[in-house]
Amino acid sequence: HIVMALVSPWLAPYDFNSQSEVLDNMGPTVAHWGGLDTLGRDVLSRTMLGGRQAILVTIFGTAIAIMWGGFLGILAGYLGGKADELIMRTVDTFLAIPFMIFLLLVIATFGNDPQVMILTLGFFYGIGVIRLARAATLDVVVKDYVLAARSRGESTLSIIFHEILPNVRDVLMVESAMRWSWMLLAFSSLPFLGFGVTPP
Repeated sequence: HIVMALVSPWLAPYDFNSQSEVLDNMGPTVAHWGGLDTLGRDVLSRTMLGGRQAILVTIFGTAIAIMWGGFLGILAGYLGGKADELIMRTVDTFLAIPFMIFLLLVIATFGNDPQVMILTLGFFYGIGVIRLARAATLDVVVKDYVLAARSRGESTLSIIFHEILPNVRDVLMVESAMRWSWMLLAFSSLPFLGFGVTPP
């Protein structure tokens, strides 16, 4: 599917928005393998090219979720104390809200442009990343090399990026694959609720 989305501009047999006033709702034929929709547009071309938008939105949304959620989770696990408590209680508050309802509320307020969807999906899916990154950090922050870095007087950001992040990176990479698939499912479900990408 990813390869098809990447090469679809060169393989799609028709323009995704070209219409036929005569052959609307036609079934699959030799000329139109996927048939035509109610406006006479080629279904196969629209499916191939539509995958590009879904993958574009979810890849950028996943990157945003992993970056901000991972950093905040690592920070919470490293600092501990009141900072950790404040961050995690905020996370619990957002997790208590039904995700799809909040997503629909944001999109209905700010529109369903791809940029809005990228930021919205990146924000909401980053909340779950915070918990995972924090849990992974708690296993690393007690290691000797982190204690040694603290003893040397290194800054918080230096310890996070040079000592902790390299040791939780694999966990975040696996989580990014999971988040991407969930984000793709959420993005694909929006059109069924009338909040998908605006036609054409």
